[in-house]
Amino acid sequence: MEKFLIVKDTTSKVRRFNLSGRSLDFKIKTVPEGAEPIQWVKDAIVQLVNKGTEGLAPHDMVGFSFCSKDFKNGEGWIRFQPASEITIGDIWNTISSIYQSNSKGLNTETFCFRVTSVHLPYGSGRVRKFNNFEEECGARQGIVVINNIDNLCLPRALVVAIAYINRDPEYRKIRRNIQKIQEQKTMQLLKDSNITIPETGSGIPQMQQFQEFLQGYKLTVYLYGNKGRDVIFEGEDAGKHINLLYHDDHYNVITSLTAAFACNYYCEECHIPFNNKNDHRCGGTCAACLQTPSCPKDGQNKINCEVCKRAFRGQKCFDNHKTHNICSEIRRCEKCFAIYRNTRKHTCEEVFCKTCNEHVERDHLCYMTIDKGSPKIANTLFVFYDLETMQEKKLEDGSLLHQPNLCVFVQCCDKCINEEKLYFCQKCGFRQKILTENVISTFMGHILNMRKKFKNVTVIAHNGGGFDHQFILNHILTQTDLVPELIMRGTKLVSMFLDNVRFLDSLNYFQMALSKLPKVFGLTEIRKGYFPHLFNTTDHQNYIGPIPPLETFEPDNLKCNDREALLAWYEGKVAENYIFDFKKEFVEYCVSDVDILAQACLKFRQLMIKEGNVCPFTESVTLPSACNKIFRRNFLKPNTIGLIPKGGYRQCDNQSKIATQWLLLEERDRRINITHSVKQKEARVGGVKVDGFCAETNEVFEFYGCYYHGCPKCFKHVRNTPLTDSTIETLEYRYEATLAKSSRIKELGYTVVEMWECDFRRLMTDEMLNYTESHPLTLYLPLNPRDAFYGGRTGNAKSFYKTKEGEKIKYVDFTSLYPYVNKYGKYPLGHPTVHIGEECSKLNLETTDGLIKCKILPPHLLFHPVLPVKMNNKLMFVLCRSCGESFNQEPCEHISDDERALTGTWVIDEVRKAIEKGYKILETYEIWQYIIDQYNKDTKTGGLFNEYINKFVGIKQQSSGWPYYCDTPKKKDNYIKEYFEAEGVRLDPVKIERNPGLRQLGKAVITSFWGKLGQRENQSKTSIVREPGEFYNMMTNPSININSVLPINEDALLVNWESKEEAYSPLSTVNVVLAAYTTAQARLKLYEHLERLEERVIYYDTDSIIYVSAPEQYDPPLGQFLGELTDELEDEGAGSYIKEFVSGGPKNYAYKAWSTSKECDVTVCKVKGISLTYKTSQIINFDKIMKMVLEDEETEAIPITSKLIKRTSEHNVLTINTTKLYRPNSTKRRFSTDGSSYPYGFKKHKQK
Repeated sequence: MEKFLIVKDTTSKVRRFNLSGRSLDFKIKTVPEGAEPIQWVKDAIVQLVNKGTEGLAPHDMVGFSFCSKDFKNGEGWIRFQPASEITIGDIWNTISSIYQSNSKGLNTETFCFRVTSVHLPYGSGRVRKFNNFEEECGARQGIVVINNIDNLCLPRALVVAIAYINRDPEYRKIRRNIQKIQEQKTMQLLKDSNITIPETGSGIPQMQQFQEFLQGYKLTVYLYGNKGRDVIFEGEDAGKHINLLYHDDHYNVITSLTAAFACNYYCEECHIPFNNKNDHRCGGTCAACLQTPSCPKDGQNKINCEVCKRAFRGQKCFDNHKTHNICSEIRRCEKCFAIYRNTRKHTCEEVFCKTCNEHVERDHLCYMTIDKGSPKIANTLFVFYDLETMQEKKLEDGSLLHQPNLCVFVQCCDKCINEEKLYFCQKCGFRQKILTENVISTFMGHILNMRKKFKNVTVIAHNGGGFDHQFILNHILTQTDLVPELIMRGTKLVSMFLDNVRFLDSLNYFQMALSKLPKVFGLTEIRKGYFPHLFNTTDHQNYIGPIPPLETFEPDNLKCNDREALLAWYEGKVAENYIFDFKKEFVEYCVSDVDILAQACLKFRQLMIKEGNVCPFTESVTLPSACNKIFRRNFLKPNTIGLIPKGGYRQCDNQSKIATQWLLLEERDRRINITHSVKQKEARVGGVKVDGFCAETNEVFEFYGCYYHGCPKCFKHVRNTPLTDSTIETLEYRYEATLAKSSRIKELGYTVVEMWECDFRRLMTDEMLNYTESHPLTLYLPLNPRDAFYGGRTGNAKSFYKTKEGEKIKYVDFTSLYPYVNKYGKYPLGHPTVHIGEECSKLNLETTDGLIKCKILPPHLLFHPVLPVKMNNKLMFVLCRSCGESFNQEPCEHISDDERALTGTWVIDEVRKAIEKGYKILETYEIWQYIIDQYNKDTKTGGLFNEYINKFVGIKQQSSGWPYYCDTPKKKDNYIKEYFEAEGVRLDPVKIERNPGLRQLGKAVITSFWGKLGQRENQSKTSIVREPGEFYNMMTNPSININSVLPINEDALLVNWESKEEAYSPLSTVNVVLAAYTTAQARLKLYEHLERLEERVIYYDTDSIIYVSAPEQYDPPLGQFLGELTDELEDEGAGSYIKEFVSGGPKNYAYKAWSTSKECDVTVCKVKGISLTYKTSQIINFDKIMKMVLEDEETEAIPITSKLIKRTSEHNVLTINTTKLYRPNSTKRRFSTDGSSYPYGFKKHKQK
């Protein structure tokens, strides 16, 4: 019985790329009484996967996604891999945690399960007539049709092609299979090569195997239908070329490329057909002699040069390198086998570091470098634009398609940027333009024209990544052949680069609505008005009459205060019988928006350049990246911030984990002892460092990571492209050096045992994996500093509370908590000393700073645990691991330390605090010990980020103006003195005046700075792919993971991918240890008050606390400086306080407070993920949340329906109706029916 109900089943195909998609919208059938809900859903998913993958071949590459509007953690997906390797466990693991956190009532929800498959070219026999393909192949003299009914068309084609190339006297018989000679030679080829053809036929893996066997031949397989431009497989260059044509699972032989592709000339290097010899210039270059075209790779005819010590591809290649002085320019070192240019002295084990921008020792440690640049304005154009759209076209699913019908843009260049009222510039033209016809194509035409006139063009829209730029990208993808570079998060554009044009989103610099910008930047002459967007229809374009109906302004979708302001404005317009001229109002509204955007951005840019020497729009794409550049350009000192090597400090060289696994298995299977760097000093033979060496057998063991050694099987293309800023480091040269090193070791008389990474991964079995994973050398993985990077502490300690007599609930928050930590906190300098295992016991944690990876046992009796742990997709604070993982609602009954103990990585300061509160370290695995820098309040010196924070805190404070009480010169002097004593910042009285723009700059720069230090380095990327060969290569490229594939049209795809861990390049702006120190010290600052308030704490959120205040009990002191607490209710009047509080979980609460200024109760409600508009607040409010929390836990979730802007995979923009479910969800602690809570694992001692 199927346990799901299909609501909608849609399929799609992109034939040119062999891409198929199937989308199944379904519901889980009602769970029968007595059935286990999770297992029921899992069984349904198993059935669904089977249904979604019907008809797929084992070698098809398959990717999945699974989503629901009720999934709080977003879409679950699994990367592309062969269908034969997909397991139900893989798919279930990606969705089970999301499902379990939303398990109540989900059987009523509609889910979407998407299967995307790519049929990689495979061939077998002719099981049907080929129609046009057969007719074309038969008609062209350059194509030989292979007639077979078995699955051996590829080896048959190879046999025919080899006979043709070698002018075999029996070629005619072989071609026509007379006396079954073709079949005989095919079977002999299979026997000699030891290649087995799957029942489904031959594919790329078999092509690779045949290419390896057929030394001296280069195999190229062309895809039928695009005149030779689409290549699905291409082997390494060799003396003889085998060309095959592939279509519909069948291979034929090409004997003439020009005849096959109906052209006069065909370039095999570029795969381009052309008819005029002068119409094409080939770009292929030989990696050995550096001449064009590339010399064929023929392993049997290699010639070694005694002068430069390199190998060349035959006599012509050798002569070329002598004739063109390559011999004197490029050489190979006989000691370390590196390829180097003779323009500088070569030093063994030295590499070019693109971070340090110099040649350094291979295992050197990098530091964050000072940015020596400066903002440049020459020949630069800025364009600020806004789009208005109609949404009257209704799609099948009921959504409304947005169609732009107005574009207003303002532009200014380096010549006119400081001329505010300019109408026309001699260099860039009219300052403002209004487009009403074909607005996107006209606007893009203008941008493409201006990019020819200016060196740099920056195009900015507010929320451009989520809205305006989407129309631009859709136009580029569907109407042009342009290939922009994209940085995306989901379907939202972070930035888009089109050669010298960059499209930016100002929302990445100002996290606020456009309507807030005039006040923030002090733009007193302009303000954002109101406009009836739903009135923007085809029929109303020429409307002149009374103001449109109120509902066209959508007042119920505004926040309550904004709605009241709109209603007051609207009533005024109605009262004055206002005549509404649609065209005029439409244009004026959009013009006003663009004016606000342009003025705010230009003012922000001017202030950033003046105070930080950085242009935020031409030198960065987000505010955090601009702040990072300000720090590196103005405040960073040399050799202070270390850049953590990829893989950490223990496994940062070539002795990777997988290499260690292979060596351990070789030791076990051969029953020998191998010397290698993981267990003792590195092995060397003949002065050459090797991965492993056994003196007893005289064997050298070399493990070749495919990327680091230039594997020709995994990396077939772009082998001559430089991998670094050095023009020497290429995959081909890496491979050449690998072969040279191996030959040298053999010449010294050693036996070399070699293993390529790709081969080892293929050979690895579960037994081998279990053995190596449990081996003492690999049991505990090296410390990963990112594991110590936890976020803010957020949660509710009570689900509801009503004050008793004499009590008040107070709400306090820290003033700039993270900037406070940046200034006053301690930070690691340089690189750490790494201690492992028993070495750690020699350290005194009281005097040691850095990171620690350990197993630690929490106490039973602690109301606020200290150490954060990541479990159940949440950041939690628990006293027992097992209780936390299972959400145990009873007192802890776990006895063994292993059941209760936490294993993790933390900043040592937090562990010190934990030990103070009763935690006990059971085992220490690794410590990174750092030298620390910290600001000294007495001397007002020191601190890694002190100068940066001081400068911009000073700017923020000065531009806030004088405090209200500074009404005399003496009081002003005292204010400046007090501020200097408290913060170490001496304010300039001349500069103390209210300046909203400058204040926003200071505030933004100090709060947005530190996050960039913790940025994830291996970010996903999005590429536009237009060629099938390129797409297939990405699918089979072992250095990347394909996350998703979205068809744009029949000729292009959007492919989202990310590098595998061994292939990505670390960022020179990141040090996650500094980020970990920032959040750890912020949590400790919060904990200072949590531990004193104990059970009076009601709620906390990163930098704020809501607690019960009572006479004679501790009240956290308030203040006005960095890191001091302020009253969050101050805006309601001095002495305001909360009377009742209710919380449905983290970032989900409401309260009723007494306002002294209004002399009445006010209610506040905040729910993450739900925009509390007027309409929504009628459903979700203080009373409703309180009722749901107090009622039985089985309370039905409340559906909240609202309109939402949605971006499609094709980058269309829609308005959809969406429904979210609201329910209380307090799961971070163990709650009682009276609203109180304890941490998981809490256990009171039994009374004797």
